[in-house]
Amino acid sequence: MDTNVKFETIRIRVDPEVTVSGVVATPEWWPSGQRIGLVIAHDATGGRDEANLVAIQQALSARGHLTLRFAFPFAEQKKKRPDPPAVLDRAFRAAVQAVLSDPENAPARILVGGIGLGARTATRTVSQGLKVDGVFAFGFPLHPSGKPGHQDVDYMYRIICPMLFVQGARDPHCRIDKLEELLRRIGAPTRLHVIADCGSGLEPVRKTGRTAEQIRAEALEQLESYVQEVIGRS
Repeated sequence: MDTNVKFETIRIRVDPEVTVSGVVATPEWWPSGQRIGLVIAHDATGGRDEANLVAIQQALSARGHLTLRFAFPFAEQKKKRPDPPAVLDRAFRAAVQAVLSDPENAPARILVGGIGLGARTATRTVSQGLKVDGVFAFGFPLHPSGKPGHQDVDYMYRIICPMLFVQGARDPHCRIDKLEELLRRIGAPTRLHVIADCGSGLEPVRKTGRTAEQIRAEALEQLESYVQEVIGRS
């Protein structure tokens, strides 16, 4: 594992008058090796520096992957209410473009994803034509809490690249049987891993004995396996 990683804060232009911050993690020997890049977006209640996002980036970059975590405009402005989907999508596309902007250092393969809101935005943006090698979703919010019949997922049928879903078994925003039903109907290759004693995002359910670190390690193991699987398909 590469422990000598460079972390750099950058500005990402979303619109002519809107920029957000991001943190790029570049492994020491980049751009040698597999040249895999990952863009990771945060949840609705977090931000660029939420604990899970930071830990995921550190772990991925230590494994030799170029990574970018970034803030959506609402989080950059310290607002609690998320931006409209169109704004979130523009921010996500801008973040991916920031990773690809330097031809000499750009990844050979790029995967995108996030936690909660970030996962939904990643899938939606890819469905609109963003070219990536794969999508990963941690705690995908399939439906509002307690309303499994309210699903806004028709766009997902347009995705053609492989997708990984890592879900908490006790996530109130994603009934596992409903997600399994959806994934059976999607034409793209999909993979689902369910984490016991995990709720929304990657947060442990109280009084189960599992820690956030244990859940995060399980999710990361699934992501790294998925990355290698995607590379093998290329």
